[in-house]
Amino acid sequence: MSVTTREQGTTKVAEMAAKLSDEALCLAWMGTENKPVTQELAIVRGWMMDELHTRLGDDLFDEWLAGDENGDTLNPLAFLALASK
Repeated sequence: MSVTTREQGTTKVAEMAAKLSDEALCLAWMGTENKPVTQELAIVRGWMMDELHTRLGDDLFDEWLAGDENGDTLNPLAFLALASK
């Protein structure tokens, strides 16, 4: 796969993710929890994290990740609700 093709694919995925509601994005994220780790899953989760970062901003994104590091599976929806206030 060429770099151009990969960049076009990433752009298209970013556009699709941006169209998801907060709830749909969070359901997609939570649906990837406890799945066997594959390269494809890592890429998809990376795309979702990019969109979550965009919506949450730096501080809330970091807070969400810090909670997740404690071994808790945190649904990002509560953080998205804070970001919209």
